[in-house]
Amino acid sequence: MTFRRGLLWCGVAGSGSFILIFLINDVAKPGYDPVRDAVSEAGIGSGGWLQIANFIVSGLLITASSVAISQVVNRWTGILVGLVGAGLALAGVFVSDPVPTDAATWHGMIHNVVGSISSAALIAACFVAARWQATVLWRRYSIVVGVAMPLTFVVATGATETLGIWQRLTNVIGWTWLIVLALRAMRASATSEGDHGRHVDVTSVSDGAARRS
Repeated sequence: MTFRRGLLWCGVAGSGSFILIFLINDVAKPGYDPVRDAVSEAGIGSGGWLQIANFIVSGLLITASSVAISQVVNRWTGILVGLVGAGLALAGVFVSDPVPTDAATWHGMIHNVVGSISSAALIAACFVAARWQATVLWRRYSIVVGVAMPLTFVVATGATETLGIWQRLTNVIGWTWLIVLALRAMRASATSEGDHGRHVDVTSVSDGAARRS
C-alpha cells in the first residue's frame, strides 16, 4: 500500500467512523434524543467525551486525506476537504451549546462558526470535484449531494422537534460522498501507478533491445 493510498483510507475511516460513532451515541447516551437533538449536543455533559473525540479524530483523518486528494483529484478539492476536516476537528475542541439556547457561550459560538465553514467547504467540494474524471453518474451524484445538503440543513433549522433527524440526514449524505470520493481517488491512483509501471517495463525492454543490437 502506497503512502498516498493510506492517506485516502484515512478519509474513508474518518468519514465512516463519524457516522458510526454518532449512531452509537444515539443509542447509548442517557437522556439524549436523536430525533430532536443535534449531533453536536452529544458532546455536552456526561459521556460527551465520545462525541468530542469523534469530532477530533474524524476531522484529523479527513484532513490527512486531503493531501492525497490534492494530488489525485485536484488542488481545490483537496483544499476544501482539508477545511472540512479542520473544521470538524475544531468543532470537537469547542463544545456546542444546547440547541436552542438563550445563553450562548464563547465556545458554542466558535463551534457554530467552524461547523458552518466545514459544511460550506463540503458543499463547495461537491461541485468542484463533479468535474474530475466526470462520468454522467459521478457528476449527477456530486451535484445532487451539493444541492441536497443545504436543503436538508435549512429544513433542520426550521424543524425544532425533528432537527436531529434532518441534521443526521445531512451528515450521512455529505460524509458518504466523502467516502465515495476517497474510494474513487484510490482507484484513479492505482490505475495511474499501474500505467506508470507498464511504461517503465516497456522502456526497460526497449533499452535492453537497443543494447543488444
